[in-house]
Amino acid sequence: MSRTDDSASPNDPRRLRRDHYLTQSANIAFSIAQAMAAVVVPILAVQAGHSIELIGIIVAVSAVSQTVARLGMGTLMSRLPTKHFIAAATLLLATSCFLLGLSTALWAFIIAQLLQGAARAYFWTGSQTHVVRASESAVTALSRLNVVQGVGQLIGPALAGFIGAWSLQMSLLSAAALAAIALAPAIALIHFAPFPQRSRHSTGRPRQIWRQPGVSMAASMTAVGGAWRGILNSYLPVILTQVGYSVPVAGTLVTVANLASLGGSAFSRRIQAAGPRVANAIGTAGAGLGLALASFFPNPIWVVVVGLAISGAGAGILQTVGPALAADSVSDDDRGRAIASIGTFRSVSLLASPLATAGLILIVPSAAVAAGIAGIIISTPTLTTLLRPGRQARTPQEGTAHESNEDYDEQFTN
Repeated sequence: MSRTDDSASPNDPRRLRRDHYLTQSANIAFSIAQAMAAVVVPILAVQAGHSIELIGIIVAVSAVSQTVARLGMGTLMSRLPTKHFIAAATLLLATSCFLLGLSTALWAFIIAQLLQGAARAYFWTGSQTHVVRASESAVTALSRLNVVQGVGQLIGPALAGFIGAWSLQMSLLSAAALAAIALAPAIALIHFAPFPQRSRHSTGRPRQIWRQPGVSMAASMTAVGGAWRGILNSYLPVILTQVGYSVPVAGTLVTVANLASLGGSAFSRRIQAAGPRVANAIGTAGAGLGLALASFFPNPIWVVVVGLAISGAGAGILQTVGPALAADSVSDDDRGRAIASIGTFRSVSLLASPLATAGLILIVPSAAVAAGIAGIIISTPTLTTLLRPGRQARTPQEGTAHESNEDYDEQFTN
């Protein structure tokens, strides 16, 4: 277990159980609020008279902010306890939603999205790191966190629609209240001490933590999961409505993918037991090829359902096993930096995948074909994983050598 201050006993089962409930309480409130904002913000922007082109810029601002925030988290985690990131995230999201609940000027949207991007970065990286430090099993802790997050993301849009039918800005003010409520359990979490600062003169291991064995694979997994989410949230609803599905049906189909992602997260521990290379191959192939199937063959509807179910399950495996693999690949002191590092890859791919798909649309017949090609591209890391030799050159680390891929697979599954 990681070090804590004198007020927290990490070996006290009752304290850890209480911390688990507090974390999940903050998780469900934050997830619902974030999902509400994600639905309402673009609709409110259109209603406020901003152009469609500006909507894309507004959404991109949040992705850029999230990426920049994650880039600095590794260093900040050596100065601040992880619970402070969770608490700060609730305040940032509450401020973001409250601002748009009062003003729909363009400046308000830009500032709100900057705050919301940082909130997502701080909350998810902070909460992932926190539950890993408070649990003996990283993959089990992350699976629970992701399942609760997914439930919140299913409740949020429905709640936003219900309140938004009366007033979109009131829906955002409600989201702000939920985010503020999440602050209370966040403050009450165990106070884990900041991670020790990493020596600049350490030898035997890469300066960039994502290059270390295990962390590099985890970075690939989270990048694929981010690319899947970026396409799912941008072009898939457009594709489904273009082929004749109504907006409610298209929304239901996207919900199928999100539910399958919950299932993948819940089932990830069994997949992880086969080793990280197998989990990477299954998750990446499922996320990419399932998305390609749904995009290339949007009719009949059962093919879309199967494709989205496969892709969602694959993405759920990636977003759970990836951070667990990163945490288990390094020492306790480096866990925060490892999780923050791979989170940056997810943020970048969330931004890059819709842009890449948009570029493909310029040279292929339709958005469906472009998304299908993007899905195939997403799945290509599977081939790299399967074709990579079982053993690689050993790199000394503090007087020892890294395990080979085969040795590491065995270590990770035990």
